[in-house]
Amino acid sequence: MRVLTAGLARSRPHAAAWLTANPDAFRLVAWTYLFYGAYRDITVDMPGIERLLAHPMSGADEEVELHTFPQTLKRWSFVLGDAWPLLGRWLAPPVTRRLMHEANRYLRNRDGIGSSVRAVLRAELDSTWQAGAPVLLIGHSLGSVIAYDTLWELSRERASEQGIDLFVTMGSPLATHFIRRKLCGSRERGAARYPTNIRRWVNFTARGDTTALRRRLHPTFAEMQTLGLVESIDDVVDFHNYFRGDLGLNEHEAYGYLSQPSVGELIGDWLVKNAV
Repeated sequence: MRVLTAGLARSRPHAAAWLTANPDAFRLVAWTYLFYGAYRDITVDMPGIERLLAHPMSGADEEVELHTFPQTLKRWSFVLGDAWPLLGRWLAPPVTRRLMHEANRYLRNRDGIGSSVRAVLRAELDSTWQAGAPVLLIGHSLGSVIAYDTLWELSRERASEQGIDLFVTMGSPLATHFIRRKLCGSRERGAARYPTNIRRWVNFTARGDTTALRRRLHPTFAEMQTLGLVESIDDVVDFHNYFRGDLGLNEHEAYGYLSQPSVGELIGDWLVKNAV
């Protein structure tokens, strides 16, 4: 919330002031405890958050680090792994293999975990729709997959007037082979394959984000627009994520995405139009 508000203050101060005065309008859909059985210790992120708030733009060190050979090699190992999963398991470091295992837990709905985490988002959306408020839904990383699947399920069950005015995805793996072949609706054809309750979709992918290997979502989901299921699907990819955490530079971290001027402008304009 602090990072988002700070980003808004730099580009859309009226929207930042409104959100500060109406904090309940920002609702965090916290599903990770169900998935991991524990809350992540946010204190490890605080130095990076404070650094980002004080210096939202990059320094020379970050620019150099983003273009080092190890970073490039890391990305290409992920690309090969997504194309050939068996090779990916062999190339991937232990942390990546663990993340792949956890994504599989969700995608295969092991022990009902996929249904459980989607139920959390469904409840939040129901509450907002019942209040008659327009919805801007932000999904980062696996959260974007959970959001997409939830919207697909709801679009099979609900009237079309209950929808998402603006769907924002950040660092999303939705276009990777590993994810898209297991999405809800992936075995369907035509309109039945996609959610029908998104008015506008904007995707943000930072350079070097190895989770979002396929940086642009429009080529994968363009049929949604052709079928008239969504007004537009836009990709914003010409930026870097400079968040530095306890393990070093992290191009995938949500805080770094929320601090981007382009993200602040999009969300700020939406708030000005719908709330301020």
